[in-house]
Amino acid sequence: MGNKNSKLKHKRLSSSVNKIQEFDKILSEQERQEKLLDYYLMTDASYIDPLHSYKFLRDYLFQSNFSSPIEDKLIEGCKVLDIGCGPGTWLLELSSKYEDSYFFGVDIKSVFPQQIKPNNLEFIKADVTDGLSFNDNEFDFTHAEFMNPMFTPDQWDFVLSELIRVTKPGGYIEVADLNSARVNQGPIFRKIADAIWATFSKRGIDVKLINNFDSKFELHPNIGKVHRIEKDVITGPNGGKIGLLYQDIAISYFNSEITSKVVSEEIGISEEEYKDMLKKLVEEFKRTNSEHSHVRFWTQKQLLEEWP
Repeated sequence: MGNKNSKLKHKRLSSSVNKIQEFDKILSEQERQEKLLDYYLMTDASYIDPLHSYKFLRDYLFQSNFSSPIEDKLIEGCKVLDIGCGPGTWLLELSSKYEDSYFFGVDIKSVFPQQIKPNNLEFIKADVTDGLSFNDNEFDFTHAEFMNPMFTPDQWDFVLSELIRVTKPGGYIEVADLNSARVNQGPIFRKIADAIWATFSKRGIDVKLINNFDSKFELHPNIGKVHRIEKDVITGPNGGKIGLLYQDIAISYFNSEITSKVVSEEIGISEEEYKDMLKKLVEEFKRTNSEHSHVRFWTQKQLLEEWP
C-alpha cells in the first residue's frame, strides 16, 4: 500500500466522491469513501446473497466452474489463486470438491468468511493493484471474475502481468466477466445501465474493454493462444427460469441503498422516482428480450523451453 498506483486510485475515488451527492447518515469523508467503495465492489451487505446466486447462474450457463483444462490437476492436487474473490463463493465450492488442492483468495474488502471455511482455503485482504505478494511461478491456476468494472486499462495490464508472473509454466490463467454489449434493451433498462456505466467511466474504467479482452490478453508475453467462450442469457421471464433468476439478481443490485443513491444522482432524479423506475423495469422485462453475454477467456503460460 502507499505506492503510486494506490495514490492515483485514491485521487480518482476522491474525485468521484465530490461528484456524488453526500450520503445521509454518513459522518465523515472516510466513511463516504468506504460506502462508495462498497458500491463499486458490490460488497454492500444487501448484495452478498445475490453475488452467491450470480455465481451459480454462471455455472449453469457454462455447465462448469471454469473453462480451463485444469480438472485433472485439481483432482491430483495443485495450487489455485482467485483475485477479487468477494464473498468467496467460487473458492468455497472448489476447495470443498478438490480436497487435495490448496486455494487462495485475495480481495481488497474482507467480505469473505473469516473462520468457517475448509482447511485448504486461505483468504487474504490485499489490493491486487499494489502487486501480488506471491513468488514467481507459484500457482497452477490463476483466476479473476467480474473484475472489469474495477480496473482501468492500465491497471488491467499490470494485473494481467501479475497473474502471468505468479502462474507456473504450463499453468492456466482465466478471466471471466459480463460482456457490456447490450442487445434488445428497453428504454428503462438502457437508462439505468447508461447511468451505472457513466459512474464507472468517471473513474477511468473502460466498460467495453471486456468485449475485446482477448486482444489485450494477447499483448502479454509468455502465454499461448487465448481461448474465448461466450454464453447468452435473456433477462426476465422471456429467458425462462434462468432469465428470472438473472432479473432478480439485477433488481437486487439496482435496488440496494448505495446503488439507489448513486444512480438516481447520476440520472438527476429523486430516489423515489428511481424506485418507481425499478417497478416499471420489472414490467418492461416482460415485453423485451434484453440479452447479455457472459464470457470467459483462458490461456496457458508457456513452458520454459518455449520462451523466446
